[in-house]
Amino acid sequence: MANIKSSIKRIDITKRNTLRNKQNLSKIKTFTKKYFLALENYKKIPNNLTLNFLKVSLNLVFSKIDKASKLKIIHKNTAARKKSSLHFFLNNLKI
Repeated sequence: MANIKSSIKRIDITKRNTLRNKQNLSKIKTFTKKYFLALENYKKIPNNLTLNFLKVSLNLVFSKIDKASKLKIIHKNTAARKKSSLHFFLNNLKI
């Protein structure tokens, strides 16, 4: 356990930042799962309504990834890789 006041502060800051990082990463995972569910729904029922929902969910995932990248929670190349792989599934729909 730290005895120095600045060390105690740094421990508290690290705990706070770790919690924030976990929340943002969890949001990315949650919205990614929702995107894949929307993708499956569009494969089953290809119409404009499901396509619009799919695009909205993709935009939400991109937004969460960009925000995490901006806050340096994930590396910018990791963000680009995630976005590219998500967009790949949308481009390769065989319908």
